[in-house]
Amino acid sequence: MQYVLYVTTVVFLVFQLLYTVIPLLFGRVKKLDESLPEKSISVLVPAYNEELTIKNCIDAMNGLSYRNHEVIIVNDGSKDDTLSKLHELLVLESRYREPGGQLIYKPVKGFYQSARYPHIFVIDKHNGGKADSLNAGIDYAVSDIVITLDADSMLEARSLRYVSQYFHDPEVIALGGTVKIVQGAEKKDGVIVEKFTGKGIIKSQTINYIHGFYVRKLTQSVFNSIVVISGAFGAFYKDILVKVNGFRSTVGEDIDITLKIHEYMKANRLAKKLVYAPEAVCYTECPENMANFYKQRIRWQKAFIDCILLYWSKLSHRFSQGVSLFFAIDGFVLGTITAFTSLIYIVQLLISRQNLGHALILFAITVAVNAVQMIIAFYLCKKFGSTYTMKDYIRMFLFSQAELLTYRNVLLYINIIGTLKYFDNDEGWGYVERKGVASIS
Repeated sequence: MQYVLYVTTVVFLVFQLLYTVIPLLFGRVKKLDESLPEKSISVLVPAYNEELTIKNCIDAMNGLSYRNHEVIIVNDGSKDDTLSKLHELLVLESRYREPGGQLIYKPVKGFYQSARYPHIFVIDKHNGGKADSLNAGIDYAVSDIVITLDADSMLEARSLRYVSQYFHDPEVIALGGTVKIVQGAEKKDGVIVEKFTGKGIIKSQTINYIHGFYVRKLTQSVFNSIVVISGAFGAFYKDILVKVNGFRSTVGEDIDITLKIHEYMKANRLAKKLVYAPEAVCYTECPENMANFYKQRIRWQKAFIDCILLYWSKLSHRFSQGVSLFFAIDGFVLGTITAFTSLIYIVQLLISRQNLGHALILFAITVAVNAVQMIIAFYLCKKFGSTYTMKDYIRMFLFSQAELLTYRNVLLYINIIGTLKYFDNDEGWGYVERKGVASIS
């Protein structure tokens, strides 16, 4: 077992070297080119039991500095007062729009337009799940570019302008923006001010998101090997979504659609890219207690295992080498297999009390790598316009080192349990309770 641990440690260090060097070399900020015309964009917001959060999403939509777009909120048979809330906020009027008929989804009960905000539309449909709702939105969308959001996602004012600018590159076929934690963020005098505050579990997720996007996503983007475009903020050409038959009804539709696009590109020899757009930002509400955090991360791990089982046999011939390496080695081996081997190694260590020196060396390496990457993540966070104070960055760095023995171990446990629970065959929304209190509006 210890030889397996040593091999995975070497592989781990190789990937961490990439995650250290690449962001520093390629983390360049793009300035908005005001001369570029606005591309037509349809923003899709699937909503199931979102009466508490939908107002924040709508308020953020109305603060966008963009003209050539529509917003389609898809009410997926909500059992709460989501539809009533939409009628109240938007003053909905019944309209008719001919769907494209290119994707399959549950029957639509009504299509509405807001009398208050004419660019906002609502689809009311029978419950079919998040992927089903996105497929309905795609079929009704009239724009060339489709953005998918969560109902608690709040777009920063310039986010669509950056999305449009990236799609002016003919090689870009899809992109993912930066997702930030809204707790601790508020708008003052038109500027979003971010603070490192709140419960420990919120602080842990804030740090996790900063590292995950500014370090991991940026590196994967350089190699055209983004494994997942987050469902909280992704943008795609509509025609590519139709060509891959839309979103699959699964526990993790965002990772699945990303891999389907990579597979389609390889099969059709398309010289296209899936990129990360760090300047395009949205805010999302993260779980504020361990119960909801557990449900969310269990769902994420089950989604990953679902795609591993579906795509594993295809990796060598249907995906690029970069995607295969980041998905299979960095994602599965280092993210899942090592969770099991690390647990076994720790148990053996406690029983035998041998190789304690080796264990301390491995832990010291982990601490050192974590420290370096966190410094890089915070540097890029500041570089791309975040408004945390220097005091906040120092507190974040200290917290990131302390959480190695706390929340990181919780994630280790969740990876193990989530892998085992995948076989429960539960593919629902995995609803996580949200309060809808925090907002950037």
